[in-house]
Amino acid sequence: MTVSSESLYRFPWSSHDNPLGWVEVTDECNFNCTGCYRRNVNGHKTLDAIRAEVRMLKRLRNVDSISLAGGEPILHPQIREIVAAIAREGLKSFMLSNGHGVTADLLRDLVAAGLTGIGFHVDSMQNRPGWAGRSERDMNELRQQYAEMAHGVRGLPPVGFGMTVYPQNLTQVPDVVRWAIGAHGIVGGVSFITYRAAVRKGFDYFAGSTPVDPWTGLGYLAETADEVSVRSTDVSDVIAEAFSGFAACAFLGGTQTHEARKWLDGLLLCAGKEVLGSLGSRSMEFMQVVHHLLFGTYVVYTRGRMSAGPLLLLSLVDPRVRSALGRFLRNPFRRVFGLSIGIVQAPDLLPDGRVDMCESCPDMTFFDGRLVNSCRLDEHRLYGGLLSAVPRMPAQVQATFSR
Repeated sequence: MTVSSESLYRFPWSSHDNPLGWVEVTDECNFNCTGCYRRNVNGHKTLDAIRAEVRMLKRLRNVDSISLAGGEPILHPQIREIVAAIAREGLKSFMLSNGHGVTADLLRDLVAAGLTGIGFHVDSMQNRPGWAGRSERDMNELRQQYAEMAHGVRGLPPVGFGMTVYPQNLTQVPDVVRWAIGAHGIVGGVSFITYRAAVRKGFDYFAGSTPVDPWTGLGYLAETADEVSVRSTDVSDVIAEAFSGFAACAFLGGTQTHEARKWLDGLLLCAGKEVLGSLGSRSMEFMQVVHHLLFGTYVVYTRGRMSAGPLLLLSLVDPRVRSALGRFLRNPFRRVFGLSIGIVQAPDLLPDGRVDMCESCPDMTFFDGRLVNSCRLDEHRLYGGLLSAVPRMPAQVQATFSR
């Protein structure tokens, strides 16, 4: 199955008008995950440095929300003050955490300081103590624990969950979606990030003109391209096969290839355990445009809740919603809800050495006074800039040139 651009709304975000700002408050972490893109190099940032980053993102990117990332952000000793500083700027704050060490009391403090949402990253490849060898279905037990803990904190909306997708756990993605549907009211969305890394086989790497060995520094490393072969459309396909009503409604493309779907975004419409259908491109366009008209910014994070009223309104402009409404009206005495599903295909190393990034990247962050892609920040920190990959000539070709 392919995801046709004709059925998708292309997010109108740009480098100067983007809903998200990415701030890494620390690179310290209490885990060592298989797919992590961050090394512990600098430790905690100062509160003044974080404030300056937030203000620059607000001024230069027109952001609606700040993603608090790391490392593990709760390890920062001033995390409460950081959240409060973001709130004083009139911005939302969404924390990205692995959940280990998060308590209800901490969440209450953070909500009181102004935190507007949290997403827990949980997957079977994280090397979590006590969870080795578990499937994604097994990991739903831990997801449920985190969701219930957060649900008990007044003022915190339904939480989100992230998962890195590898070839090994791709077929288990529907188990996570199925659990999230069953946990409606306490879970607002799930996101799936395809594992990407620098590939050793077939490439040499350079910092400028200087040869480097990324295997002595970077964390995102793979021996072969097969390890980083899962695409966003693969994830979308396995969800659609398990839930016939699912279809993405919006996307971001690639910087190098026209056909890439680097971000896919959808909202699964449900009533009870029944999947009614999905939000269509017209509805997403309506939401983005109206939010920008009313508040001056585009939007990503919503509460993931829906009632029959908005469903009826959106059905006027959206054929997909109209179809879902028809299914709902067969038994209208049910609560309608939406489950947000995001899929991100991280940077792709192409055979010719180019790297296909996400166009209008929402996860840009500041480093050394300039905006850089957060997923490749360690290249800037360790080598002074982005590494370039050069395809290695086959041995027989090298021998020809050496004669």
